[in-house]
Amino acid sequence: MLSMISPKTRRQIVPGLRIGFLLYFVYVAVFGVFAFSVHQRSADPYLHGTDADRFFGTEPGGDQAALIDDSEEAVRLRLHLIQSAETSIDVSYHTLHSGTAAEVFFASLLEAADRGVEVRILMDGILHRLYGSMRDLRYTLQLHPQISYRFYEPFHPLTPWRWNNRLHDKLLVVDGRIGVISGRNIGDRYYLPSYGQRGVTLDRDVVVATDLEYTNVSSDRAGAVDQMHDYFDMLWHHPFSADTDLAINQRRRRAAAERSRALALHLAEARNEYPQYFAEPADLDQRLLPVKRITLVHNPIQRGSKEPWVWAELTRLAQQARNRVWVQSPYVIPTNPMLRYLDADALRDTELQILTNSAAVNPNVPAVAGYMRLRTELEAQADAIWEYHGRASLHAKALLFDGNLSAVGSFNMDARSSFLSTETMLIIHGRAFNQALEDSMAALIAGSRPVATDSYTDDAAFPPPQPLPLWKAAAIRVLQPLAGALDFLL
Repeated sequence: MLSMISPKTRRQIVPGLRIGFLLYFVYVAVFGVFAFSVHQRSADPYLHGTDADRFFGTEPGGDQAALIDDSEEAVRLRLHLIQSAETSIDVSYHTLHSGTAAEVFFASLLEAADRGVEVRILMDGILHRLYGSMRDLRYTLQLHPQISYRFYEPFHPLTPWRWNNRLHDKLLVVDGRIGVISGRNIGDRYYLPSYGQRGVTLDRDVVVATDLEYTNVSSDRAGAVDQMHDYFDMLWHHPFSADTDLAINQRRRRAAAERSRALALHLAEARNEYPQYFAEPADLDQRLLPVKRITLVHNPIQRGSKEPWVWAELTRLAQQARNRVWVQSPYVIPTNPMLRYLDADALRDTELQILTNSAAVNPNVPAVAGYMRLRTELEAQADAIWEYHGRASLHAKALLFDGNLSAVGSFNMDARSSFLSTETMLIIHGRAFNQALEDSMAALIAGSRPVATDSYTDDAAFPPPQPLPLWKAAAIRVLQPLAGALDFLL
């Protein structure tokens, strides 16, 4: 373009463009980055207005819950729920990745919509990935009369203070009767065992169901599925969520029709080639465990630095625990503003164990740098830090409090989940469910190594450490100072 302009005019324009780009860069740095380090909201008003007693029940209620760890079972669960939906499907996801899992998932939603099910899809406005080769899918969704989709905080180049207000929830609610909360996004790496060299990412779902006829259900307390549905509704109708419909011309209408036919064909082929994924999950009814209470906690819907409601709840429960607190998170990066909510003395007599990824298997290099910078301090506070050294990486987020309270959902132990993103966790009061989660975490610990290996006499009892590539070791070392300066964004 500039080659068509005379040299004299070019000499006049180019400096102005450079100044404009520089000013825009400064504008983004100030309002999209450093503004988040200046002021971080407090959760104190929230804590003063709530108490932890609401998480506990005195007898079995109407809610039931089951853990799903296996990736293939997670596929069967989702496809079965979509196939069996009668009236409505509400879907909220942080991101999706092109591939077989996304194709089958959206083809199943379209099939459900074709038989009259009302489908609502809410995705993050920046990381939805419905562009490029997947842009035709937007046309297909937009043109279907039974499907609505919205983006939470769509990207706009002139509002960088919105860029960090990301939707991080992973929710599925079907017919208002059964719900799934998870750490899994939609992509092959979360579901297909054959994915890549390192294999499927290790994650975890919680399935919850509410028996509306159960005699012990309190009439003034919503069941777990209702809580999930109400939260989805709040996000769906919030001004931060936008339709962002595209203009549909004849070319796009043809592209939508072609994509719809291709998805239907892909679904039929998948049913023939992989019938095991379309079978009903084995013994799901028997695996649903009665619990005394399930409560959904979430961050407020705010721009800028959020009040850290979820983090405040988790730290309050940790400090009230009598015997143990187990933590599993792909990243553990407690910043100073986070630590303000945690009284180390309150945990002095509590067994604190942390399970996270080793530097070798963690794919998020900036997060690894943040964790490695703080690992020595964490080691001084925890009874044990277990770093996973298996073939894949951990992505599930969960906590155990004593022997009867659990938390599972989308929340990572970092400042981004605490202060920036939408996050949801289910707080589950039930001894049997707590034991199931303990068994799940213990199986992962069996594939992990303690940070302080010199505290153990038999090193052969642990799996061999995964080698840390030289490029990754160098990147971590270089990024550690930057991670310290920008830890509020990790």
